[in-house]
Amino acid sequence: MENLKDQIKLLVELQGLDTHIFRLDDELESIPAAINKKEEEFKEKNTNLKKLEDELKALVVKRKEKEGDLATKEGAIRKFQQQQNLVKTNKEYSALRDEIERAKADNSIIEEDILKIFDEIDAENKSIAKEKDFLKAEEAKFGEEKKRLAAEEGRLKGELEGVKKQREDLAAKVDKNILKKYERIVKNKDGLAVVALKGDACQGCFRVLPPQVANEVKMNEEIIFCEYCARILYSEE
Repeated sequence: MENLKDQIKLLVELQGLDTHIFRLDDELESIPAAINKKEEEFKEKNTNLKKLEDELKALVVKRKEKEGDLATKEGAIRKFQQQQNLVKTNKEYSALRDEIERAKADNSIIEEDILKIFDEIDAENKSIAKEKDFLKAEEAKFGEEKKRLAAEEGRLKGELEGVKKQREDLAAKVDKNILKKYERIVKNKDGLAVVALKGDACQGCFRVLPPQVANEVKMNEEIIFCEYCARILYSEE
């Protein structure tokens, strides 16, 4: 039947358009996920800056604690020096002198610690500045990537609209009963309803069918379904 042969040709064309539509839909769905992934990657890069800033805050706190210890020791030295003026024996004077020397020695160590912390703070500030420059460059790259993905999304939407219009025009030429069966299979078989029969094998499930089925497919006298996957079969000959 020539009419059925034409209908099968239309179904093959329709399947091609639907496959195209499914691919475009998948690509469109992947774009938000790609943007989210890029955002997560950028956030992860920001965590290093946060770590450096936290380390800097800790160093500043440590420096202030050391400066507080230094001020306490200096206060103690002044107190001992005042007491020296009041003592009446050499023994008391010597004891206070020893306390002053110990306090001064402690101060010397504290001052060295403070200088080291200042060096560490300076190094940390340089690392932070370097990290900020890096993040600025990464933010610019991220912005460009978002623009590229947005442009790609727009292109895909335009292409999808055009393919859907082609599909609509083509579907109008297909027999309504045949179209109904086709669309049911498309829905249940992950978008693949019409497949070729190569040799005796269905190209949907790749199962070998009886020779009689291959002959029936080539005759184009009725719609033949694969007995294993229920897809519509056609001959490429």
